[in-house]
Amino acid sequence: MTDTLEQRSGSDERTGAENAPLAPRPAATFLDLLSVEDRTAMIERCTRRVLARRQLLFTRGEPRSSVFILRTGLIKLQRQTAAGNEVIITICGPGELIGFSGLSKATARVASAQVVEAGEAFVIDEADFRALLAERPAIAMAVIESLRWRMESVADSLTDVVSEDVPNRIVRLLQRLAAGKGESRNGEWALDLRLTHQELANMIGARRQTVTTALNELHRDGVLRRDQHRVVIPARPVKVQATTRSLFWASVAAGASILAMDFSVLS
Repeated sequence: MTDTLEQRSGSDERTGAENAPLAPRPAATFLDLLSVEDRTAMIERCTRRVLARRQLLFTRGEPRSSVFILRTGLIKLQRQTAAGNEVIITICGPGELIGFSGLSKATARVASAQVVEAGEAFVIDEADFRALLAERPAIAMAVIESLRWRMESVADSLTDVVSEDVPNRIVRLLQRLAAGKGESRNGEWALDLRLTHQELANMIGARRQTVTTALNELHRDGVLRRDQHRVVIPARPVKVQATTRSLFWASVAAGASILAMDFSVLS
């Protein structure tokens, strides 16, 4: 199936919405955190690479050599379970740092990175990047802050997997993505993110069919709506009341995902 987030089919199930305690937090990307001087110094050491849709930036197990800073486009970081199923750890957007091992001395990649939307990236040799961090502590602090945000986002996703049903996982995921990658307007987020239903399912630990049904319900009840190619999400917190059938399949999917998913990888 190649249905995307904007597409949906018919469903007989209904959902509702009410206030919930959590709301999306605004996020600053790695590039946003840099001063003009530091950004210029870094970019001068980088080369530029054009990224094609579905291109593999790197794969798990290959030697670490380069660090990427996404200028435009979207990248998904992913791993496979022992059963061969894809787990999407996170989606990286413009301005984000990709493929840096931090303080780790690991010599091999621990995840794969694939282009979701075509774009362009700044590329720098990892040894050169480490030397730059030693010369410019402010850049090192930006790295720490950007990785902290990513770790919090992944922790939020894991918490949702074990505590929320599929409709609420979808809404909360979209709110987190929109906080960093969407456009705020009139108390809503407009998010241009063309993930397939399967990719969305791989991010929240659910079956594709369950995600499709949940999206139908969310669109039908106005929790989500479409504006041309964008998905519009409420900026305020919402709590979706799932149907009995949705809750059943959500619990099945959550139990399976807890056994199969590995959330230890952040970059």
